[in-house]
Amino acid sequence: MSFAYRIKNEIASNRPFRQHYKKAQAYGLLLYGKMFDAQGISIHTEHKSVARLFADSIADLVGITDSITLREVKRNGKRSMFVVTVDSPSDREAVLRFFGYVSGEDTGHILWDNLSAGEIPAFLSGAFLACAAVTDPEKSYHVEFCIPGKSLCDDLYRLLCENLAEPKITVRRNDYILYYKESEHIEDLLTYIGAGKASLEMMEVKIVKELRNKVNRATNCETANITKVIDASMKQTQDIRLIAENGGLEALDEDLRELARLRMENPEMSLRELGENLSEKISRSGVNHRLKRIAQFAQEIRIKQGGA
Repeated sequence: MSFAYRIKNEIASNRPFRQHYKKAQAYGLLLYGKMFDAQGISIHTEHKSVARLFADSIADLVGITDSITLREVKRNGKRSMFVVTVDSPSDREAVLRFFGYVSGEDTGHILWDNLSAGEIPAFLSGAFLACAAVTDPEKSYHVEFCIPGKSLCDDLYRLLCENLAEPKITVRRNDYILYYKESEHIEDLLTYIGAGKASLEMMEVKIVKELRNKVNRATNCETANITKVIDASMKQTQDIRLIAENGGLEALDEDLRELARLRMENPEMSLRELGENLSEKISRSGVNHRLKRIAQFAQEIRIKQGGA
């Protein structure tokens, strides 16, 4: 299963979004899907979980079921495409009315009254599911939204700038592309739209790549010592990831939480460098002591889960 596939499955199964922000997420799917107007409402996706989420959300929100069709289209040498459509003209009008569009109105823009501040992450998750692509971080760092209309592109650009980082813009075959190439921006986006596990996975991949690069540069270091540094850093980040996935880093004391975030962001740093970059500088031994406390916290989680 590809990295992009895992991300979209994680978002599609995000329970808080599905239960509490269903309308906002469905709105993002509709606007940035294949088609959204009186002539047709549809989404095309390689992800069955996304197609099912779209169909179920529209049916639950608007109260229509009979005219929603989900079909699988086989493609030679490629993944199947899942296509969801609303076939009845009257049901399409009902969907448009539900989201605040009057008959004949241009739907190529966001109706801002549909979104409160707390609903923006869910809306962006829907837009991501509908039109985003992400590269495997083992190869490169790249995520992009492919948008057919300039107004929708401008609206999404505004949301991303106001809530995350400013994306870059380009045009490709008449489509507008908003994209990030910085790993930190991609990690922040994934966390914001409900793909926290994928964000942590990306951090781990980056850690390994950066450590490998550091190993390659450190020609005067003994292999055994380098391996020890890599193993220690990886063990520490695995402990931090485990804590983040089981209650979050907020469960840690403030001094441990700061060190945990610094380690995740700077896998190549030595213990001495970590200590020098804390808000209140501490010694190498002080850093080592705090990391041992983090490791103990992670071990307690493993014991509760029945593992060692």
